[in-house]
Amino acid sequence: MPLEELLQRLVKGTPGKKYFLTAYLDLRPDASGKKTYPVFLKSRLTELAARFSSHSPEHSHFVKDSKQMQKFLEEQRDLSWKGIAFFACAPENLFIPVPMPLPPANKLEVAPCPLLFPLLQDSDLYRTYGLVAADSRQARLFLVRLSRVEKQLTLSWEDSHSTRFGRMGLSTQRFQRHQKEHVKQRAKEIAENMEKWISLEKAEYLFSVAEEDLAVELGSQWSAAAKKKLVDLPATDPRDPDHKILAAAAALLRSHGREKAEILAKKILEEAAPLGQGTVGPEPTLSALLNHQAERIVLDAQFQASGWTCEKCASLGSGGIPSSCPLCAGRIHSAELSEEIVCRAAAQGVPLHFTQNFPPVLKAGGIAAMLKYKTTVQPNRRPNIR
Repeated sequence: MPLEELLQRLVKGTPGKKYFLTAYLDLRPDASGKKTYPVFLKSRLTELAARFSSHSPEHSHFVKDSKQMQKFLEEQRDLSWKGIAFFACAPENLFIPVPMPLPPANKLEVAPCPLLFPLLQDSDLYRTYGLVAADSRQARLFLVRLSRVEKQLTLSWEDSHSTRFGRMGLSTQRFQRHQKEHVKQRAKEIAENMEKWISLEKAEYLFSVAEEDLAVELGSQWSAAAKKKLVDLPATDPRDPDHKILAAAAALLRSHGREKAEILAKKILEEAAPLGQGTVGPEPTLSALLNHQAERIVLDAQFQASGWTCEKCASLGSGGIPSSCPLCAGRIHSAELSEEIVCRAAAQGVPLHFTQNFPPVLKAGGIAAMLKYKTTVQPNRRPNIR
């Protein structure tokens, strides 16, 4: 399922849910070759179970989701996965495992909304893309979705125009024409197969590495739509093994995402003057989000801020925790502002972009937003809007 569809399933109906289990697990073995996550999981599940009354609905939900998660790890876990995220909400019969290309820090929480920050800070790695690695004898085609190879095809060819005894008696000129026609047919076959995938699966990128002659011919075979998605893979060879080619594509995807986020962040900072079309810092950005004024949000992966939420009306605020909700006098709980912002932005369909230790964003409080329109009041008014 595409990332956007996954997010909409997770945030549908939030804020307001009172139960949602989220787990992030590092599946890598330690230096001795043993998995460390089972120890963490056992300890953390016992700790969380103690929160619920043994006969409460929340306890039965927690037990169901915990068992489903453990069963998945025992029966369906792929040994090649470095990490995995689980999102479960038994009241809505929701259980979604998401293998992660980078190992996360172990985390297991029950909260009113799914905890999405660790997943989305590397969201570019979950984009759907096509990948071609081709030389004169074979082409490997991949379709990658949510960091996993979903489709794979190998096209192989024989050099029928030559043998170990020579060029079958062809003149040099005829041989070159013959060879060029073969390259053209191979490029056409590659393009036809790959374009079916990227069109049907709505791939956002098309990575390619090919031998020089084949690369030139592929350039003329791609459709206009495919050319807009085309990205050459630097520092790779078309004969490199699958894992190296795929790793290079993932690294380039992540690098492009970071660059785009930094460019957007700089633009927002330029617009963040009073009465401008940008805002920086947790409190004014939260205010813009809750007023449905945020068009795009940039967060640094290091962003952290404290806040609160009301269990009755789902109001959200930053900073110190009031004795009761300013709007409805309901009960207040402390909240991870980074998670609340990410969840509510996803629910509104606001695009999120992540920088990595980017000084201009960190200096501005770790978060900034481009607004849909210029502010008409000072943007640092304390938010307490539902």
